[in-house]
Amino acid sequence: MACTARDSPSAQRRRALAGLLGAALFVWNSPGRAISEQQQRERILFETREQEAHLTSLGLLYGNAGLDAYLQSVMDRLYPERHGEYRVRAFRDTEFNAFAVATGNIYVNTGALLRLRNEAELAAVMGHEGGHLVDDHMYRGIVAAKSVARIGSAFTLGLTTTLPGLGSLVNYSTMAGFSRDFEREADHTGFERLTAAGYDPKAAAPVFERIAHEVSERRLKQPPYVFADHPKLLDRAHTFAALADGSHGGELRADEFIAATQEARIMALEEIHEHKDGAELIAVLADEGVAAQFAPAGEYLLGEGYRFRATDGDEALALERYTRSIERYPDFAPAYGARGRLHARRGERDRAIADLEHFVALAPTARETPFARQTIDRLKREIAE
Repeated sequence: MACTARDSPSAQRRRALAGLLGAALFVWNSPGRAISEQQQRERILFETREQEAHLTSLGLLYGNAGLDAYLQSVMDRLYPERHGEYRVRAFRDTEFNAFAVATGNIYVNTGALLRLRNEAELAAVMGHEGGHLVDDHMYRGIVAAKSVARIGSAFTLGLTTTLPGLGSLVNYSTMAGFSRDFEREADHTGFERLTAAGYDPKAAAPVFERIAHEVSERRLKQPPYVFADHPKLLDRAHTFAALADGSHGGELRADEFIAATQEARIMALEEIHEHKDGAELIAVLADEGVAAQFAPAGEYLLGEGYRFRATDGDEALALERYTRSIERYPDFAPAYGARGRLHARRGERDRAIADLEHFVALAPTARETPFARQTIDRLKREIAE
């Protein structure tokens, strides 16, 4: 990411939030404020509930009761003795993340759902977050001497880059970052729960391998992931692979996962498209067979990813994906529009006109249709001249 003389709005928000959080932590850790453990816990719970209410007021929750109920059912399967106590809700953000807070609530990003392939992978992520809760890591981490440094690093890593409403909640959540011992403990607890619940133990390692690959592909210097350190991701993948070695399998529940989460996954994909983040679209969709999961738009959106990225060879890759979309879904208008515009830029007037006329016929009231009509008229005039 290039540096500019003027900070981006997100960088300014992150710096301001870090300053506010640092001030709050200075007060919290100041001498002369010795309080009992019970008082500390009550203060943490009070602050966390206040911040969670703020998140809700900002509309940052996905807010689909059916999806939340599905996520809750997975959590209850992993931690049956905490049935309903650890409440799970979907969180509106396109990045891979899930986090637990001191009240016992867990939030799963729609971007995490987008990147997961089955319920067992979801359980691996949620089992880890539940491990932080059952092992009391929030309280133990907050009162530890290095809390300020860990919490400050969360901002440095960009975990709240686009979500100013998360501000102080980072202090009371797993996004603050924990020691290697805490992370290792949560990994082992989560894996034990995954296995005991009857999920396939081998589902955990691919999650971390996939996210590590995405960090590399997107060349993120400040990856906004719950496990944000790239080497740690690979270490974690190796740990889970070793734990699963010799296991006898279990459930994946891919169909159930897709049925329950597909609406949220598609919404996250559309938001990435709206942001014109080509590298992220490619990272999510380029693996063989993934684009087909989002029919009819998947191939088209992967083509859009190449168009947005616009590096050497990407134009040809975009054209290939648009064409594949049209061949597989001949009534899907956006692919015709995108391919027609690409042909027009390449000076291929006849092909552009044919595609744009198909687009207009399929989508006569679309927002892009007036522009398509104008382009058709212009190209026809150029041919006639």
